[in-house]
Amino acid sequence: MRKPEGLVYGVNDLPPARVAFPAALQQVAFLAALLGVPGLAASRLGLETGMYLSLTATTLFCAGVVTLLQGFGRFGLGAGLFYPLQCTTAAIPALLYASSEGLTLAQNFTMVGVVGLSQIVFSFVIYRLRGIFTVEVAGLAVFLIGVGLGQQGLVLILDVPTGHSTAAMHLGIAAFTLATLVILHVYVRHRLRLFTNLIGLAAGLTVSALLGQLDPFDVAQFNAATWVNFPSLPLFGWSLDAGAIVPFAVTGFVFALTSMGVQTIAQRNNDRDWKAPDLLSIGRGIRAEGVMHLLAAGINALPMVASGGAVALAAASGCTARTLAFWTGGLLILFSFVPKVMGFWFLMPDSVTGALFLFLSTFTTVNGLQLVASRVLDARKVLAIGMGFVTAIAYEPIRHLLEGRAPELRFVTFSSFAVSVLVTVCLLALFRIGVTRRVVRQFTPGEASHDEVASFIEAEGARWGARTDVVQRGAFVAWQAIDLIGRDLVDSGHPSIEVATSYNDLLFDIILRYEGVAPPLANRPPTAEELLEDPNRAAQLTGFLISKLTPDLRVQRAGTRWELHLRLPV
Repeated sequence: MRKPEGLVYGVNDLPPARVAFPAALQQVAFLAALLGVPGLAASRLGLETGMYLSLTATTLFCAGVVTLLQGFGRFGLGAGLFYPLQCTTAAIPALLYASSEGLTLAQNFTMVGVVGLSQIVFSFVIYRLRGIFTVEVAGLAVFLIGVGLGQQGLVLILDVPTGHSTAAMHLGIAAFTLATLVILHVYVRHRLRLFTNLIGLAAGLTVSALLGQLDPFDVAQFNAATWVNFPSLPLFGWSLDAGAIVPFAVTGFVFALTSMGVQTIAQRNNDRDWKAPDLLSIGRGIRAEGVMHLLAAGINALPMVASGGAVALAAASGCTARTLAFWTGGLLILFSFVPKVMGFWFLMPDSVTGALFLFLSTFTTVNGLQLVASRVLDARKVLAIGMGFVTAIAYEPIRHLLEGRAPELRFVTFSSFAVSVLVTVCLLALFRIGVTRRVVRQFTPGEASHDEVASFIEAEGARWGARTDVVQRGAFVAWQAIDLIGRDLVDSGHPSIEVATSYNDLLFDIILRYEGVAPPLANRPPTAEELLEDPNRAAQLTGFLISKLTPDLRVQRAGTRWELHLRLPV
């Protein structure tokens, strides 16, 4: 694993405390900026202010615990990466759906355990179903995360207060904050770039205070908050209701897919040579999230989702060190017992928060598109991924129509994110019917062209979604091997080379079979003098290139034919 150029501290680096503490503080500032979600949930569920602060405390505590688990990455729990969880509006529809069905608060929050159980189940099957839960699906999920983050930012920026002067100040503060973030990220080459987002938030909050743009209600709530509080647990009690299992299980499934996308981005951000997601690590990360949701059900906290914004924030700051999880998790747990500190984060104006969300959404959406584009897409995957994108874009205008025509599907249609990802996953599962896993084709030496061989290999790579660079290397190596064999190694009585391809989601195999002489594969290339003295040494050069370009090359005798196995990792 090589650290990308844009990172100052990679996953295995140990940043000093003077760097780690401010970096963790700006992560907490970002995550705490999303504490408006518990406020929205509290208002929808009819909770008073005191209970709202207690709900925020339990939610922050669970966020800190799972961040520590992800950083440790031990005992089958945690990805060993820095990626925290955040409050999300995607959890509110399931809570409101359960409330509309007559569930009490105790039943509602106890069912959060179903989210955890569904994530734990998913963590054990993701590797076995890797042909369906592909990099493209992860890319779609990451893209939707970025779009959702950007939409929240635009709503916070454009939902200006009434009154010309106040509206102008609101938009001006948002523009000032966004400009500060952009300048620090693009033009500053100093270590201050590590704290871009913290500086941007501080600058925006300072200007808002000087211009008198802080919400009086938020200021009053901050002044009334106590310094230390230990809520009695569980907040609402425990009670089970089987009628709400489906919406919470669907929510857990969607959260697991979101986690897959976020962890893929985290892996990609930490490895310059990243090729494919580590599904075993992703499974451990999702399992840690599931355990956290079981804890959340026990103490009554809101469900949370992997934070694509926090991962983008870490990458944009240049610090993705795993130890950052310990600092951030510790601060989240500490602040969960200090309402005064939580109240301080509530002072952040919507214009400042919106500018930060909009800034971070750009990194997340582009990362999602890059993940999708990193694979060769055949007609089936174009349809599946395209349908997911179209559904995500067009869903909101038809949401009320769909809920009115098919109210029995509300346990699925409560979230546009859930519908979009489910559409793609279901289509990928359906389109796998009839996918050929092994293809054989005959080529005649001296007649087969490079374009003909490359077209065949690229078509097979696209059918299985192999990486573009792997397919191109496979096409080049296959052509070199056919050209080498066709010179004078194939039996003139059987002048045919059989090319077979196979795929098992981990390896892209190209197998060449022919009757004749074994290929002259060399451990070293011929020197210039050897080539001048013996032109036949060109075959040695070709054999050397084939052996260097193929990580796992095998030559064996099978009956009367030679077999040349070219194994390329996907």
